[in-house]
Amino acid sequence: MRRSVACFFGILAVAAAAQPARAYQPHVSFQLQCMGCHRADGSGEEGRVPSVRRSLVAFSMLAEGREYLLRVPGVAQSPLSDLETAALLNWMARNLSDVPLPAGFVDFTAEEVGRLRHQPLVLVAATRARLLKAIGR
Repeated sequence: MRRSVACFFGILAVAAAAQPARAYQPHVSFQLQCMGCHRADGSGEEGRVPSVRRSLVAFSMLAEGREYLLRVPGVAQSPLSDLETAALLNWMARNLSDVPLPAGFVDFTAEEVGRLRHQPLVLVAATRARLLKAIGR
């Protein structure tokens, strides 16, 4: 009996360890994964961490911009799942942007995130500068 109970709890421990990490609401994921650098309002830190307030939605409207957003180091190396990352980016676009969502805005999907995020971007600043020119900023 004692061995059965020990075996049962051992199986429970293995099963619990195999469960995925607890998923959080996107605003909590932002607090835990992004806010330390991008600040609570997404404004970033001048000269160090870019603001997402005016660029996130604009970048989201361009294929190259979406790729950029999914390949920046913070996204590419995030412990969040592809689904959680998509939900977080969609939340950020709706809640941190100074720019209203245009009629043609397309939500990020887990499939899109999974396809691009595992190819981290190396030339982050140069790519961002090129994209800012493309959107007229």
